[in-house]
Amino acid sequence: MSKHESLSAAQLAVMKDVGYVQKKGKVGTGKYGYTYAGEAELIAQLRPSMIEHGIVMYPVGSDIHSTEGYTTNNGNRASLFLGVRDFAFEHVDSGEIRIVKVFSEASDGGDKRAAKAMTLAKKYALREFFLIETGDDPDAVIQSRDKDNSYYVGRAVTALSKCSNKEELDEMMEKIQSYDSAKFSDDQLEDLSSVYKTKLQEIG
Repeated sequence: MSKHESLSAAQLAVMKDVGYVQKKGKVGTGKYGYTYAGEAELIAQLRPSMIEHGIVMYPVGSDIHSTEGYTTNNGNRASLFLGVRDFAFEHVDSGEIRIVKVFSEASDGGDKRAAKAMTLAKKYALREFFLIETGDDPDAVIQSRDKDNSYYVGRAVTALSKCSNKEELDEMMEKIQSYDSAKFSDDQLEDLSSVYKTKLQEIG
Protein backbone atom coordinates (compact mmCIF):
# COMPACT_ATOMS: atom_id res chain seq x y z
CA MET A 1 0.00 0.00 0.00
CA SER A 2 1.29 3.46 -0.91
CA LYS A 3 2.00 5.84 1.97
CA HIS A 4 0.66 9.40 2.06
CA GLU A 5 1.00 12.09 4.70
CA SER A 6 -2.57 13.35 4.43
CA LEU A 7 -6.04 12.48 3.21
CA SER A 8 -5.78 15.13 0.50
CA ALA A 9 -2.58 13.56 -0.84
CA ALA A 10 -4.22 10.12 -0.94
CA GLN A 11 -7.34 11.62 -2.52
CA LEU A 12 -5.22 13.23 -5.24
CA ALA A 13 -3.48 9.91 -5.91
CA VAL A 14 -6.83 8.18 -6.45
CA MET A 15 -7.95 11.02 -8.73
CA LYS A 16 -4.80 10.49 -10.82
CA ASP A 17 -5.51 6.76 -11.03
CA VAL A 18 -9.21 7.06 -11.90
CA GLY A 19 -10.29 10.08 -13.91
CA TYR A 20 -13.09 8.55 -15.94
CA VAL A 21 -15.57 5.71 -15.45
CA GLN A 22 -16.92 4.04 -18.56
CA LYS A 23 -20.68 3.86 -18.96
CA LYS A 24 -21.68 0.20 -19.09
CA GLY A 25 -25.34 0.40 -18.13
CA LYS A 26 -27.76 0.79 -21.01
CA VAL A 27 -31.43 1.74 -21.21
CA GLY A 28 -33.55 1.81 -24.35
CA THR A 29 -32.70 1.37 -28.00
CA GLY A 30 -32.22 3.58 -31.02
CA LYS A 31 -31.14 7.21 -30.92
CA TYR A 32 -33.09 7.85 -27.71
CA GLY A 33 -31.46 5.04 -25.78
CA TYR A 34 -28.63 6.01 -23.45
CA THR A 35 -25.83 4.56 -21.37
CA TYR A 36 -24.91 5.39 -17.80
CA ALA A 37 -22.24 4.74 -15.19
CA GLY A 38 -23.79 2.89 -12.28
CA GLU A 39 -22.70 2.24 -8.70
CA ALA A 40 -21.09 -1.09 -9.65
CA GLU A 41 -18.90 0.54 -12.32
CA LEU A 42 -17.76 3.28 -9.93
CA ILE A 43 -16.86 0.82 -7.18
CA ALA A 44 -15.07 -1.52 -9.60
CA GLN A 45 -12.87 1.33 -10.82
CA LEU A 46 -12.30 3.12 -7.50
CA ARG A 47 -11.96 0.29 -4.96
CA PRO A 48 -8.49 -0.98 -6.04
CA SER A 49 -7.09 2.55 -6.01
CA MET A 50 -8.73 3.41 -2.67
CA ILE A 51 -7.15 0.29 -1.15
CA GLU A 52 -3.77 1.12 -2.66
CA HIS A 53 -3.79 4.65 -1.27
CA GLY A 54 -5.39 3.87 2.08
CA ILE A 55 -8.83 5.46 1.86
CA VAL A 56 -11.92 3.81 3.33
CA MET A 57 -15.51 4.98 2.93
CA TYR A 58 -18.44 4.27 5.23
CA PRO A 59 -21.85 5.77 6.09
CA VAL A 60 -21.99 7.86 9.27
CA GLY A 61 -25.45 9.36 9.32
CA SER A 62 -28.73 9.96 7.56
CA ASP A 63 -31.72 12.26 7.87
CA ILE A 64 -35.17 11.69 6.42
CA HIS A 65 -36.52 14.94 5.03
CA SER A 66 -39.83 13.60 3.80
CA THR A 67 -41.75 10.53 2.76
CA GLU A 68 -44.85 10.81 0.67
CA GLY A 69 -47.32 8.17 -0.36
CA TYR A 70 -49.37 8.61 -3.50
CA THR A 71 -51.73 6.72 -5.76
CA THR A 72 -50.88 6.25 -9.42
CA ASN A 73 -53.39 6.79 -12.20
CA ASN A 74 -53.85 3.03 -12.30
CA GLY A 75 -54.82 2.99 -8.63
CA ASN A 76 -51.57 1.49 -7.37
CA ARG A 77 -49.87 2.73 -4.23
CA ALA A 78 -46.34 4.14 -4.45
CA SER A 79 -44.15 6.28 -2.24
CA LEU A 80 -41.40 8.87 -2.52
CA PHE A 81 -38.39 9.11 -0.20
CA LEU A 82 -36.21 12.20 0.21
CA GLY A 83 -33.32 12.27 2.63
CA VAL A 84 -29.73 13.29 3.26
CA ARG A 85 -26.93 10.76 3.65
CA ASP A 86 -23.49 11.40 5.19
CA PHE A 87 -20.44 9.37 4.17
CA ALA A 88 -17.02 9.47 5.81
CA PHE A 89 -13.82 9.16 3.79
CA GLU A 90 -11.02 8.18 6.18
CA HIS A 91 -7.29 8.04 5.53
CA VAL A 92 -5.91 5.04 7.39
CA ASP A 93 -2.32 6.38 7.63
CA SER A 94 -3.10 9.81 9.10
CA GLY A 95 -6.52 9.17 10.63
CA GLU A 96 -7.95 12.19 8.82
CA ILE A 97 -11.67 12.04 8.08
CA ARG A 98 -13.75 14.11 5.71
CA ILE A 99 -17.56 13.99 5.58
CA VAL A 100 -19.45 14.19 2.29
CA LYS A 101 -23.15 15.03 2.49
CA VAL A 102 -25.43 14.09 -0.43
CA PHE A 103 -29.17 14.17 -1.08
CA SER A 104 -30.91 10.88 -1.73
CA GLU A 105 -34.26 10.59 -3.49
CA ALA A 106 -36.16 7.61 -4.86
CA SER A 107 -39.67 6.33 -5.39
CA ASP A 108 -40.97 2.79 -5.55
CA GLY A 109 -44.21 0.88 -5.63
CA GLY A 110 -42.85 -1.68 -3.17
CA ASP A 111 -40.44 -1.56 -0.25
CA LYS A 112 -37.24 -0.55 -2.04
CA ARG A 113 -37.45 3.26 -2.02
CA ALA A 114 -34.91 3.67 0.82
CA ALA A 115 -32.54 1.09 -0.67
CA LYS A 116 -32.66 2.85 -4.04
CA ALA A 117 -31.99 6.20 -2.38
CA MET A 118 -28.99 4.82 -0.46
CA THR A 119 -27.49 3.33 -3.61
CA LEU A 120 -27.78 6.64 -5.46
CA ALA A 121 -26.35 8.54 -2.48
CA LYS A 122 -23.27 6.30 -2.34
CA LYS A 123 -22.74 6.68 -6.08
CA TYR A 124 -22.82 10.46 -6.00
CA ALA A 125 -20.70 10.70 -2.85
CA LEU A 126 -17.96 8.75 -4.64
CA ARG A 127 -18.31 10.90 -7.75
CA GLU A 128 -18.15 14.16 -5.81
CA PHE A 129 -15.23 13.23 -3.55
CA PHE A 130 -13.01 11.97 -6.35
CA LEU A 131 -14.37 14.27 -9.11
CA ILE A 132 -15.12 11.32 -11.37
CA GLU A 133 -16.07 12.22 -14.93
CA THR A 134 -18.66 10.02 -16.63
CA GLY A 135 -19.42 12.05 -19.76
CA ASP A 136 -22.70 13.53 -18.51
CA ASP A 137 -23.00 17.24 -19.30
CA PRO A 138 -26.03 18.95 -17.71
CA ASP A 139 -25.20 22.24 -19.47
CA ALA A 140 -25.51 20.53 -22.84
CA VAL A 141 -28.95 19.24 -21.90
CA ILE A 142 -30.13 22.65 -20.74
CA GLN A 143 -28.93 24.33 -23.92
CA SER A 144 -30.80 21.82 -26.07
CA ARG A 145 -34.18 22.88 -24.68
CA ASP A 146 -34.23 26.01 -26.78
CA LYS A 147 -33.38 24.11 -29.97
CA ASP A 148 -35.79 21.20 -29.92
CA ASN A 149 -37.61 18.84 -27.62
CA SER A 150 -34.76 16.34 -27.21
CA TYR A 151 -34.60 17.34 -23.53
CA TYR A 152 -38.13 16.01 -23.03
CA VAL A 153 -37.31 12.83 -24.93
CA GLY A 154 -34.32 12.23 -22.66
CA ARG A 155 -36.44 12.84 -19.57
CA ALA A 156 -39.06 10.41 -20.86
CA VAL A 157 -36.45 7.69 -21.44
CA THR A 158 -35.05 8.23 -17.94
CA ALA A 159 -38.52 8.08 -16.38
CA LEU A 160 -39.31 4.81 -18.16
CA SER A 161 -35.99 3.30 -17.07
CA LYS A 162 -36.74 3.97 -13.39
CA CYS A 163 -40.02 2.05 -13.37
CA SER A 164 -39.81 -1.13 -11.31
CA ASN A 165 -43.00 -2.92 -12.36
CA LYS A 166 -45.51 -3.10 -15.22
CA GLU A 167 -48.07 -0.88 -13.49
CA GLU A 168 -45.56 1.95 -13.05
CA LEU A 169 -44.35 1.47 -16.61
CA ASP A 170 -47.87 1.63 -18.06
CA GLU A 171 -48.69 4.72 -16.04
CA MET A 172 -45.51 6.49 -17.10
CA MET A 173 -46.07 5.68 -20.77
CA GLU A 174 -49.61 7.05 -20.48
CA LYS A 175 -48.27 10.30 -19.01
CA ILE A 176 -45.68 10.59 -21.77
CA GLN A 177 -48.24 10.11 -24.52
CA SER A 178 -50.50 12.78 -23.02
CA TYR A 179 -47.78 15.35 -22.25
CA ASP A 180 -48.70 18.15 -24.66
CA SER A 181 -45.83 20.50 -23.77
CA ALA A 182 -43.23 18.10 -25.19
CA LYS A 183 -44.90 17.94 -28.62
CA PHE A 184 -43.50 14.51 -29.39
CA SER A 185 -43.55 13.55 -33.05
CA ASP A 186 -44.94 10.21 -34.21
CA ASP A 187 -41.39 8.97 -34.79
CA GLN A 188 -40.36 9.99 -31.28
CA LEU A 189 -43.37 8.27 -29.76
CA GLU A 190 -42.50 5.15 -31.74
CA ASP A 191 -38.94 5.27 -30.38
CA LEU A 192 -40.24 5.75 -26.84
CA SER A 193 -42.55 2.81 -27.37
CA SER A 194 -39.47 0.72 -28.20
CA VAL A 195 -37.87 1.84 -24.94
CA TYR A 196 -41.08 0.86 -23.13
CA LYS A 197 -41.06 -2.61 -24.70
CA THR A 198 -37.39 -3.14 -23.84
CA LYS A 199 -37.97 -2.16 -20.22
CA LEU A 200 -41.05 -4.40 -20.07
CA GLN A 201 -38.91 -7.36 -21.13
CA GLU A 202 -36.34 -6.50 -18.43
CA ILE A 203 -39.04 -6.41 -15.76
CA GLY A 204 -40.40 -9.72 -16.98
